[in-house]
Amino acid sequence: MKLEELVEFLKRNADKRTMVTFHSIGDMDCVSSAFGITKILKNSSIRAPDFISSNARFAIEQAGIAMPEISDGFDDSAEIIVLVDVNNFEDCGHFEKRLEESSAHIVVIDHHASPEAGKALVFNDESYNSTASIVYELLKSFGMRPDRPTSEILAMGIYSDSAEFRNATAKSFVQIGELLEISGLGFQQLLEKFSKIAPAEARERTMDELFDSKTVIIGNRLFVSGATSVHAAIAADDAIKIGADIALFYSESENEISFSARCRPTLDTEMNMHLGRIMRAISGTIEGTGGGHPCAAGAYGPKKEGRDAFIKAFHDKVFGEQK
Repeated sequence: MKLEELVEFLKRNADKRTMVTFHSIGDMDCVSSAFGITKILKNSSIRAPDFISSNARFAIEQAGIAMPEISDGFDDSAEIIVLVDVNNFEDCGHFEKRLEESSAHIVVIDHHASPEAGKALVFNDESYNSTASIVYELLKSFGMRPDRPTSEILAMGIYSDSAEFRNATAKSFVQIGELLEISGLGFQQLLEKFSKIAPAEARERTMDELFDSKTVIIGNRLFVSGATSVHAAIAADDAIKIGADIALFYSESENEISFSARCRPTLDTEMNMHLGRIMRAISGTIEGTGGGHPCAAGAYGPKKEGRDAFIKAFHDKVFGEQK
């Protein structure tokens, strides 16, 4: 499907009851894209298959968007279902089976190569570095100027999914410039507004946990793994920022264990791996679910005693026979 065809499809179905959803453990890109799509499809609601990341939740709050705008539960009455930032049903967590059984027209809007879209109509263009970038292009095609909150979170979606501009294209910078102009913010102001600065005690704890993590070099790749007391995603992100090639961190609560995996951008292509698919494939070891992107993914489940099996399975999937 071409962009023009997607625009025509959305125009024809603009008034129909629509459910907008995304992949499991929604990140900044998919959440900002979902909000952007609802500006086009007025009779739409956002439904999360499980939960959204802490960074995405913080960004929504900072933009002044009410959290109740993201609901739980599948909308069985929807005539149209729009999947943003995901190109298959498997990555949609608890919605997978419902999507397979749904009689609604399903359309996929994504920037990753599509493996199997099943019965869905698919718009996929890898020249965009984020789905937020596609959604902004759609808004412009409809002659719509996003409001300030939408412009801010779309800008953050583009920024975050371009690996903080490491995967940026000329189009990325043009769009960021336009969105900043709409928002009335400078780039540094945008980052400061949406950067969550943790209390000093929490930052100290994160640094201690990084120092306590396990490091190993496998095939000239630095792999860092360990436990964290709060958000595994933060530790995994920080590990990559300070030089790790691949990172896997976990945290435990009373009822579940949660894993976050990251890899250095472009390493997914070099090693022919997709962390989202890996996390989904091995999530059974913790009797949970998983998914995400090629370079950033997560998994969670109730079986905490499956921790070591999960870590071993991740290692085997990523490194195979390498020592």
